[in-house]
Order: sequence, then structure tokens, then C-alpha cells
Amino acid sequence: MPDRLKSLDVLRGLNMFFLTVFTAWMIEFCHVVPGLDWLQPQWHHNPFGSTTLTLHDWIMPLFLFCSGTAIPFAFAKYEAQGRTKAQMYWRIARRVIALWILGMICQGNLLKYDFAQLKWFSNTLQSIAVGYCFSAIFYMNCKPRTQVIIAAALLLGYWALMMFVRTSDGFGGGDFGQHNLCEWVDRTVLGSHCDHAILDEGGGYHFEKAKYTWLLSSLNFIVTVMTGMFAGELLKAKRGNGNNKTLMLLVLGAAMFGIGKLWSLQMPVNKYIWTSTMTLVTSGIAFLLLGVIYWIVDCCHWKGLDWLLPFGLNAIFIYFIGFICDFHTVSNHLVGGLKHLIPDPHWYGLIRCTVHGLLVWGLLYLMMKKKIFVRV
Repeated sequence: MPDRLKSLDVLRGLNMFFLTVFTAWMIEFCHVVPGLDWLQPQWHHNPFGSTTLTLHDWIMPLFLFCSGTAIPFAFAKYEAQGRTKAQMYWRIARRVIALWILGMICQGNLLKYDFAQLKWFSNTLQSIAVGYCFSAIFYMNCKPRTQVIIAAALLLGYWALMMFVRTSDGFGGGDFGQHNLCEWVDRTVLGSHCDHAILDEGGGYHFEKAKYTWLLSSLNFIVTVMTGMFAGELLKAKRGNGNNKTLMLLVLGAAMFGIGKLWSLQMPVNKYIWTSTMTLVTSGIAFLLLGVIYWIVDCCHWKGLDWLLPFGLNAIFIYFIGFICDFHTVSNHLVGGLKHLIPDPHWYGLIRCTVHGLLVWGLLYLMMKKKIFVRV
């Protein structure tokens, strides 16, 4: 088995392509093509409390899943290099710190002059950091069966806490809406550093309506990364041929999706508080996607998806750079002269998004050709 499977990079690339290019392009496309209004909501997040997921809602869980698929391959390489456990722990710590700092930069929180407004935990990269940290430690120290038991315990533990713990001020006790336990934990532990805490002029603070939660939700961030780790371990295993591994990915994906949908009759699929059902449903779809891409790319050796590799090989880079560099401004300067010739702003937006996508892909392709890979 090679150190790296192309299908893993293609899946990661598909995810980042959706995030950085395709979503914005489709928003404009749905405006200019008659009859596609029904598709428009798929390129935005569903509001808090929704029990369904849009295509845009799948991006973050797939990002976490992909971060887990690399763990078995990376640690196999470290072992082959003769690294000690202490060195591996230091590697984990460095990656977690780097991801955490990058996440704070993405949200504009790193050098905030007012410490009370500093948001410690508010970005996808930080959820990856938490999930990766614990998943890597479990991978190093536990057998596969124990890892599965841990993942199941985390899923059930989250559910039990949400269902049976009720605070004196009315949060929890089976509430998955505005008064859920995840929200209470974030407000209580983080206080003014909570993601949606608003500081008053008098120095106090209040909270916006509940939205993304982070601390208690971390239980399922870990499971999401672990499901990716399980998929990576399955693909890395020497036993079984490509067809068998593809079938196993599809069967496990369908099983997780089915269990998640069945469980959602009692616990809703809610991305904002990262419920256990959301974890199973999204991880199930990730398994199915990986199974299909693995069979097409690594078993059949079809090269039609190779154009996604630049996105997958520098996923963290393009996610991060998208926050601090506005490629849309560059594309506006390049095609801005057309704006007065195109009366429909959505047609102009479609052209601008196309140029934006070509710029992003061109940069990443050049980096791939020059073998410049930004690793964290």
C-alpha cells in the first residue's frame, strides 16, 4: 500500500473546491438560469434548529473527516522513520497549536487589543485541532476495537448529557433548540470569550441567540475525525483487495447513515450543536463518497478527477489564505471593465466567480507543480 492514496487527496480537493470556488459560482448560476430558484438554498447554511442539511452544511464535517483519513498513513510513515512516542506526541502538539493559532487568525482574533473580546474557540481549524489531537492519541495507544468503543461512548455520552442534564436556569434536559446544554456550557465556561458574546458599553456582555457551539460539541468533533481515521485504516490495511475495500466503505457508510437517520427521530440532525445524529449522517455520506472515489481513482485509475488534486494537496493553505487574501477583489480588477457592458449583476457575478475559480486553481496547480505543499 502506498504512503498516500490519490483518492484521499481527491476527496479533500472536492471538499475545498466546493468551499472556495463552487458555492459562490452556483449562487450566481442559480440566479441567471430560470427555474433553479429551488436549488439556491443548497449553497447557504440552514438556519439554527433546522433538522436537514444543505450541501453547504456538508463542507465542515467532510473537512474533519478528511483530516482523520490521513492519520493512519502519517503515523505509519513516522514509525518507519523510527520516531519515538515522545517525538510523535510532540508532532501532535505542534500541529494542534499551529491549527489553533491559524484558526484565531482566520477569525481575526489573534491580536485583539481587548482581551475580554478574544474568542478562543470559533473556527473550523480549531475543531479539527481538537478532533485530531484525541484521535491521534487514541490511534497510538488503543487497538481498533477499543477505538470503535471510544467513538460509540462519545456519541452516546453526548446524547446522555444533552438528554438528562438540566441546569437551574432551564438549559438542557432534552432541549436541542435555543436552550440546549451545549449553549449553556459555552456561555458558562467561556463567558465573554464565547463565540457569540457581545460586549456592552458598560463593560458587561450579553449573548446573541444560540448558534455554533464548541466545547461540548467537541465530543462529536472527535468522533467525526475518528470516522475518517477508521476509513483511512481500512484503506491502509494489507488484507483485502480494492473491490473488497470499496464494498466495505459503502456498507459502513450506508450503515452509519441509516443509524443516524433512525436516531434522528429522537435526536435531531443539528450542525450548529454537532449532534451525534449529525455526526453519523455526515460521516456515513463521507464513507460513501470515499468509497466511490477510491474505486474510480485508485482501483480503476481514472484520471478524470485529477484536476481536484491541487485543492486537496494544499487544503489547509487554501482554506487559510481565503480568509486573509480576497481573491474576489483580484478577479474584480481583472474583469471590472465588463461591468458596464453587462446590465445583469448576476451574469457579471458569474463571470467574476469563474475568473476567481481559475485564479485559485491556477495558484494551487502552480504550487503542486513546484512541489510546494503547506503542511501543518
